[in-house]
Amino acid sequence: MIMNRRPNKTFLLVTLTASVLLACGESDIKDIKQRELATAQRTAEVQAQAQAQVEAEAEAEAEAEAEMPAESQEETQTPPDTGAAISGVDTSEMELIFSDEFDGTALDSAKWNTSQTWGPDLVINDELQYYLDTQSNADSGFNPFSFDGQSLIISAIETPENFLATANNQPYLSGVLTTAGKFDMTYGYIEARMDFPAGTGLWPAFWMLSSEFEDLKPQLFIAEVNGAQPSSVFHNYNYHDADGNLRSPGQWQVTQEDFAEGFHTIGVSWKAEELLFYIDGEPRYRIVGKGVSNQAMYLITNLAVGGIWTGAPDNSTTFPAELKIDYIRAYRHSDN
Repeated sequence: MIMNRRPNKTFLLVTLTASVLLACGESDIKDIKQRELATAQRTAEVQAQAQAQVEAEAEAEAEAEAEMPAESQEETQTPPDTGAAISGVDTSEMELIFSDEFDGTALDSAKWNTSQTWGPDLVINDELQYYLDTQSNADSGFNPFSFDGQSLIISAIETPENFLATANNQPYLSGVLTTAGKFDMTYGYIEARMDFPAGTGLWPAFWMLSSEFEDLKPQLFIAEVNGAQPSSVFHNYNYHDADGNLRSPGQWQVTQEDFAEGFHTIGVSWKAEELLFYIDGEPRYRIVGKGVSNQAMYLITNLAVGGIWTGAPDNSTTFPAELKIDYIRAYRHSDN
């Protein structure tokens, strides 16, 4: 169970070195999300205890190794209901090192791949979509990537009967973009403006994965959405310790009614031993500790369908489903 553990206008401070461990016998990426969710489930009780201390304004005391202390921040101004493009980070002193404004008519192949590094046929997280690699198969009959002059649209549809064999018998077709082998970064500020689709079984995400995927094997989930809960955005981070155990402070849910409508700005400030997540200019979740990635990581955005987190679509889910992306940008901090 994923819990919304505190009011939506505060953020959480998590010390990674004190987070609960989940022993991991495998490092295959196919099992990562399942172990991540198990970690979040096991940490819920500990986080609830820490939250109770904050709400009672009790003086913080030393916590046991398995506890994660939390502290609140004063509430900031409510963002406009329009979901206007705003940023809680001053980028004027930062160096823009990557951007795509998606105002053209085709994907920039110098920036993006249309497949994951492990290819389209490996099914992870029990997902139900087949990601069409349009760069390798331009004549598939369906292109999940389209443009409206201002945004990129990633669409998911039900797989046509005559395409099932080609699509590894996956019941849905969709798209994924990655910058693997074309752009990665270590530390900085990453931001996107997106309009997430609603619908049971839809799993849009904006995240980062280690380019080397060794040692820490970090994964940074800037934003994930469960289409059955369109008013919520989820943040997360996980990594492996020196013994190969998967560690995570747990998935963090931020709920606000207007998230379900229109575009919203999501971002993360990534520094040495610190991650600070933003939604519409407000800081929502902070993670600190030596487990924060110090490895180069690349960008990924995708529209998954089904999986161990969201479950399968039902009769209420409308297809085609659409993830709209206004822009994706990455900056280098001035002090990096």
